[in-house]
Amino acid sequence: MIRYRMILHTLSEVHIGDGQTLRREYDFAIHEGRFYRLSLSRLLEGYAAADLPRELLERLMRLPPGRWLSPEDFRRKEWFPYVLEGDPKVGIVRSFIKDVHGRPYLPGSSLKGALRTAILWRMWRERREPIGLRQLDRQREWAARPLERRWLGSDPNHDLLRTLRPRDTGPLPPEEALVIVRAVVQVGPRQAAPMALEALRPGVTLRGSLVVDERLLAMGAAELGWAGKERYVRGLAAVARDFALDRVRKEAAWARAAGLTALEAFYGDLERRLRRMREEKADAFLLRVGWGGGWESKTLGREPFAEELEELLRRYIRPKGRRQPGDPFPRSRRVVVDERDRPIRPFGWVEVRLERES
Repeated sequence: MIRYRMILHTLSEVHIGDGQTLRREYDFAIHEGRFYRLSLSRLLEGYAAADLPRELLERLMRLPPGRWLSPEDFRRKEWFPYVLEGDPKVGIVRSFIKDVHGRPYLPGSSLKGALRTAILWRMWRERREPIGLRQLDRQREWAARPLERRWLGSDPNHDLLRTLRPRDTGPLPPEEALVIVRAVVQVGPRQAAPMALEALRPGVTLRGSLVVDERLLAMGAAELGWAGKERYVRGLAAVARDFALDRVRKEAAWARAAGLTALEAFYGDLERRLRRMREEKADAFLLRVGWGGGWESKTLGREPFAEELEELLRRYIRPKGRRQPGDPFPRSRRVVVDERDRPIRPFGWVEVRLERES
């Protein structure tokens, strides 16, 4: 086994949902521009200790918990599981994944999924062969499964990525790591579908580990059909960098065409980071993880399917609106906006550095 310390640094807001939607006045309250996560049990304990008149307690129980609170109550930090910067401006907030103690982390499964896509992209890039719809599963959720079986292994026991095991990162206190962000769907210069999320803020450092099973990798080359494919795992940093650079350039071109200068500048900074990593031959790369990454970051993109792109979109994507054959796809991106609804960053970009353990 080769073990690496994995240090992740968020470059933009990252959201990985836990499936919960938080409702204003029931699950959170806003006071002086800050987000207070509500806990009914803590509020009940607090009000019981305050020995309020029974009539007042009965009246409060008929109201949403967020309306029980006076301005003075917001000073009682022990009443709230956590308090975050940011006002969602909407009534629903998507919750970030947390451990059993309410602390956010990045799941190893999300990291492995992003690395899997990067490796598959490199395998296609080396072949440069068109991928036809007959090579895909008809079910949208499993469309790429035939390709994965062909390129990575015929079943989970023969899958090349058995040798690559990123672990969940360590959790962080929510007040240090999370922020409430507002997002929109950006369609060129137009915006739609405003929403709010708990997200890791830019500049957060998380620590995890990555295990490469070198013994299994060597055995698999001889017995599991991986001969010649070991280089994708051993050269993981370069593979992930190349995939990120390809996506960064495409996203920068989209931002430039839409006149979104802040996003274009952000992608310019990412490209410079990637070039420095390549020049230094560092065990470092960029990944795009979680919500808002879009179709390009979670698939092989348009190029492998160029000959049958329109049919692929009809079968799996079913684009809405007035799209005509030959129109650009995807047209929209989910982006972070500031208090004046100006797009400032894309979602999901993290820098990953690997340090081999002795």
